[in-house]
Parts: sequence; structure tokens; C-alpha cells
Amino acid sequence: MGFFNRTSSGRRAETQQEESSRKKKDGAPTATSVTVELDVLECPVCYEPLRPPIFQCAVGHLICSSWRGKLRDPKKCHYCSRKSDYNRCHGIEKIIGSIQVPCSNTKYGCSMKISYYEREDHETTCPHAPCFCLDTSCSFSGSIRMLQEHFTANHQWPSTKFRYGSCFYTNIKEGVCVISSEDDEQLFLLKVVSEPFGSVISVFCVWPHDTDPKFRCALFFTVLKKNLYHSQSSEFLVPSTTLSDGLPRDCFRFIVPKFSLDEDSKISVTMRKKASA
Repeated sequence: MGFFNRTSSGRRAETQQEESSRKKKDGAPTATSVTVELDVLECPVCYEPLRPPIFQCAVGHLICSSWRGKLRDPKKCHYCSRKSDYNRCHGIEKIIGSIQVPCSNTKYGCSMKISYYEREDHETTCPHAPCFCLDTSCSFSGSIRMLQEHFTANHQWPSTKFRYGSCFYTNIKEGVCVISSEDDEQLFLLKVVSEPFGSVISVFCVWPHDTDPKFRCALFFTVLKKNLYHSQSSEFLVPSTTLSDGLPRDCFRFIVPKFSLDEDSKISVTMRKKASA
């Protein structure tokens, strides 16, 4: 009689326990949300994230491998001063290796979950890290993809797509043109500034991390009129910038003289990936 009187919640609990037991027997991993104080995951000497190999004294005080070799007395615990050899702590290594944390750029579109001790390394190269709006009166920041949408939708800057190695044309008019690759969605900006002597053109790559130039740009301009023929070209490395401080100061500037310009003037642009050394 008691068997048939069990509650539905009791049956659910039994089912969950059976399922959990079955997974453990089958070797299937189980996961749950936990809360951990971050300082527990850090070396108590250098305060950097613990990463294998991790060592402990006889009492259990931990130390990272880099600082273990820097101790004045490797036979003495840095914490309790007890005479002891440091041995590998495989249990802690397993726990540390299993702790997955989200990238801090989650709100910018990164869905990666990485080991706690690898997060800093990941974030130094994460392609979703934020860049900033070129307009100094605008406070927008976001990933490259978000920034491209912001430029075209909010500022209504003209945009064009290209393929590496193939030329395309853009108008020589004051302002900014958003150009992006169909091959890898890399974002570039071409800026034209009108000066009394002509138009100054600069090109730069929008990228969230400091890096050596990865692209080359070739600009070509020619005009053939009744009494005028003018031609000029140049190829240069494209600097990368987050735009956090506005335009990079080391941009190459391509100057088209005023006498050769009219309302319909266009410039030929060819982007290429920089060859590996």
C-alpha cells in the first residue's frame, strides 16, 4: 500500500538519482553550476592563475611551477615554513582543468568557454574584443561585426565588399567608406579629407588587438581629359587600430592633387594579405 502512495516528487527524485547513477556508470560526464572564489584558483605567491603542473607541500599548501623554481629554499614551504618536498598535486590539477569560464567578450558575441587559467591568453587574441567608433562624439563600442553595422546603419557611411587581390572603385569624396572582405569579413575604413591642395586618402584596418600590419593596399588614380593626363599609384602596409584613440597617426596618406579631381572622380583600391615572412 505504501508503494502506491509515493508522491510524484518522490518518483522524480528517484528517477533523477537513477539517471545520475547510470551516467556515472557509463562514464558520461555530468555538469552543474558552481560558485568559486577566484582567489582559490590563483597561486598564493604570484597571484597568477594556477595551471598544471601544480605542486604542494606535505601539508597541502600550493604553488605554481614557475615560482617553485624561484624559492630560495626548495625544501621549505613558502607558507608554513615546514621542511617538505613539493610534489605534484594531480587532484587539484584535475579540478583546475575542469573549471570552464566564459570569455569576458560574451556580450560582443564570443561564445567560447575556456579553462580559467587560459582565459587571459584567449582574450589577448579574441576576435570579438571591442573596437570603437571613429566618430569622437559617438561612444559606441563593439565587435568588428557590430561596428560595421553601426557605421552603415547609424552613421550611414557608404560601404562596399571586396575580395583580396581584386580591385574595386570608390568615390573620392570627403568622408568615410566602410570596406569589408567577402573572404574573411575583415573590416577596413577608407577616409578622404579635402584640403586646399587636393584630397588626402588614408586606409586602415579595424582590429581589436595590437598587431603588426597584416595587409597591403594598392591605390591607383588616373585621369585622362582633353588637355590633362595624370596618373599616380602607391602600395603600402595597412596599420591596424581599435580606434580607441581615433585615427592612427602612422597612416600612409595618398594625396590626389586638386587640379585632377572632379565630382565623379574614383580611385582604384586593391587589398592583399601580407605575405608571411
